[in-house]
Amino acid sequence: MTGNVHSSSIEGIHDFSRGRIAPSLGVFAEIPLESFQRSIYSPLRYYIFPVVEYSMEGEKTILEQGRQYYRNDFVAIALYGKFHFYRGFFENFYFMVGPRAAYAVSVDFKGPVINYESGPLGDDVTKKWSFSASTAFGYVISDKLEMYVRFDQGLTKVYPNYDYRKTWNRLLGIGVSYYFN
Repeated sequence: MTGNVHSSSIEGIHDFSRGRIAPSLGVFAEIPLESFQRSIYSPLRYYIFPVVEYSMEGEKTILEQGRQYYRNDFVAIALYGKFHFYRGFFENFYFMVGPRAAYAVSVDFKGPVINYESGPLGDDVTKKWSFSASTAFGYVISDKLEMYVRFDQGLTKVYPNYDYRKTWNRLLGIGVSYYFN
């Protein structure tokens, strides 16, 4: 099981915005790519690390007309390559990198509607699918517990009708992973 607390935002559109601080919860598997012997010739252990999670994302904007809240909740699947060091000073550290695909199960907008050049930005114009590149850097606390820092950078536009700037999701979080076996 894995969980994190993150600050997420939508880059390139809301001028006076603050990230939404919210959690993500999910499950993962750690699949070794090959068996390794601890030797000078194999300083890394390689894994495929798929994750399925429920992630609450979005942001809030403070305007003269009032506050706007963009609360977008996703079910996401990430497929990481996990590279674990095990020798010397770095023996408890690892890093992960991979793609992430997310589907918006809930898109909630509250606050005054502001018309942009392309029209209002609300629930009906938000793209449901989001693709991003994700990376994490972590530390092994024990055989059952790890902690990590994760960053996701969106690759698809949140608002496809808004052409002035690219509108990408981004996320920075800190989390823990717990192994049941």
